[in-house]
Amino acid sequence: MSTESPSLLQLKLPKELGGLEADLRSQFLATEAASRADGSAGWNETFTTTSAAIAAARLPQDGLNEVAASATGGAAWPPFTGTFPLSGRAAPAPDGVVLTGRWGFGSGIVDAAWVVAGCTTELGPRWAVIPVEQVTVHDTWQVSGLEETLSHDYSVKEVFVPHSRLFDLSQPPPRGGILHRLPMYALITPDHCGVSLGIARRALDEIAIAAAGKNRLTSAAPLDERPAFQRDLGQADTKLRAARALVLEVLDEFWAAGVADQPVQDELVQRARAAATHAADIAVEVASMAYRRGGGSVLYQDHPLNQCFRDAHAATQHVHVTDEMFELVGATLLGEAP
Repeated sequence: MSTESPSLLQLKLPKELGGLEADLRSQFLATEAASRADGSAGWNETFTTTSAAIAAARLPQDGLNEVAASATGGAAWPPFTGTFPLSGRAAPAPDGVVLTGRWGFGSGIVDAAWVVAGCTTELGPRWAVIPVEQVTVHDTWQVSGLEETLSHDYSVKEVFVPHSRLFDLSQPPPRGGILHRLPMYALITPDHCGVSLGIARRALDEIAIAAAGKNRLTSAAPLDERPAFQRDLGQADTKLRAARALVLEVLDEFWAAGVADQPVQDELVQRARAAATHAADIAVEVASMAYRRGGGSVLYQDHPLNQCFRDAHAATQHVHVTDEMFELVGATLLGEAP
């Protein structure tokens, strides 16, 4: 019997395709562990597998069969990437649509076989699944942070997409269980939070190692013996654990709603996005402290603390995290005040 841990794709795929449809807490823990090892790898592994699993749960059966048949190496489902904003326009055509558009942030597109692309059709918002061979990839990912995700722009011009490879996020998925009945923000929360908090934990790992016996010029004692650093390290660890606990709390609430087959309330989505924003903020604070304490060697881009610093900041730019969620949570609290 294999002792290997299941991949994130297995955790998220519908059971009809041999997936596990694991609970959100398990997905978060897997993403956090992957991102602790490497932020870009964790980002691509979790976000690309979410795109893959959403398509697998929602494609019409003919489209599912077509895409599944393209998988290689004994896999149940091929590698995906996707971005869900409605940046494309689709004109009606016999048995499908003709799609034109350009999308940003195609994380992992250099390894993808298929892409998901949001578009507007005459019937409303739809998401198209397109072979990567029909897509133009633009070399746009010249960035500082999460560089190895290679999240390039991609575009199509007048590409035919059959109805069998279009799906509608507003409708119940034809396959999948609890996981795929949850709203999109429930699926993204373990992804983004796992990445941010995994990167931050790696930063603490690295500074704890670097601090051992480290003497900076004019310092009276090695860094690991200085009470000020010990305090900073302890505070960072405590803040990171607290942010993590809040994330796990909202993930468990999402899952409990799914188990009970109850609708997820807007208030929970707001709290989850606020928890994700808080986690991203704390990750930046922790990575910044570690970077500041690391000494001159962290200036080099190949230093792990330099990478953690840049990756933590880059992760704050994802659409899932926004300070407006704090405003909405505060407004809800004011409305509930006696």
